[in-house]
Amino acid sequence: MKKAKLFVLIFSILLCAAMCIALSACGKKSDTVGISDDGLVWVKGDDGIHITGYSGIKADLTIPATIQKTPVVAIEGYVFENNDTLKNVTIPDSVTSIGKSAFLGCSSLTGVYISDIEAWCNISFSNGGSNPLSYAKNLYLNGTLITELTIPDSIISIKSSTFHGCSSLTSITIPIGVETIGNYAFYKCSALTTVTFAENSQLSSIGESAFLGCSSLTSITIPDTVTSIDSSTFYGCSNLTSVTIPDSVTSIDDYAFCDCSSLTSITIPDSVTSIGEYAFYDCSNLTSIKYTGTEEEWNAITKHFNWDYNTGRYSITYNYDGN
Repeated sequence: MKKAKLFVLIFSILLCAAMCIALSACGKKSDTVGISDDGLVWVKGDDGIHITGYSGIKADLTIPATIQKTPVVAIEGYVFENNDTLKNVTIPDSVTSIGKSAFLGCSSLTGVYISDIEAWCNISFSNGGSNPLSYAKNLYLNGTLITELTIPDSIISIKSSTFHGCSSLTSITIPIGVETIGNYAFYKCSALTTVTFAENSQLSSIGESAFLGCSSLTSITIPDTVTSIDSSTFYGCSNLTSVTIPDSVTSIDDYAFCDCSSLTSITIPDSVTSIGEYAFYDCSNLTSIKYTGTEEEWNAITKHFNWDYNTGRYSITYNYDGN
């Protein structure tokens, strides 16, 4: 037992020293270095405390909002990678960034706990593996599981991977002020059935794979301020039956509606000039395309390789006016 404790202590000291050297090499000030009782290795940078390592074995871990009266602002990359004992983690409102693959492989995670949804929306996630929701699936706000969520009015961007893998989420309401939805923002939110945009939405872009794998989503009306449907945006939305594409959209990118197997009909506005590779791949029940322009305009659209591969035997209605 004593040898095990000694090993953990030595490991923690070495880890702490390595992280300190790494941060110094990156140009970050690291005058103060420490290890918490929970096994969190940390350094004090110019902007606040950075969690740089973890040697603990807790199943339920609360990351503190402050250490030595200084706010904890970042969880660096790979800190909890492949930790199979961590089941629940509490992220404080003070954290503004989580590094690459910080929670990658945390296969035992079941819950992420926060106290401020605005603070959560303002976190910059380096990739999907940096978000503990990728494995935990369940997000709790002040102890209550989030199922129906309205994004705060103060948010102007839903950042990349913000709700990555959050399968507890069933509906989302996006206010007028949100201008962008980042890549993978709602990736594999498999229980998400409803996405509601405010009237007069200012949304300008929906990022790559933003709704990929949202297999319970049945319909969506894209705001008329969006100019493109990015790559793989609705890939794998297998229950999607209704999509409204506004006449502000000029391009439907690669794999945009790939594997939307419940989609039987879609209306494409004459503003569209490009349809990407495999855009409607495996839309096996697509039997009707309604196009608001002429046949000549339809033929002039740049259609990339296999854009309609493995669709149903669809017919095209030209000059469609909604009737």
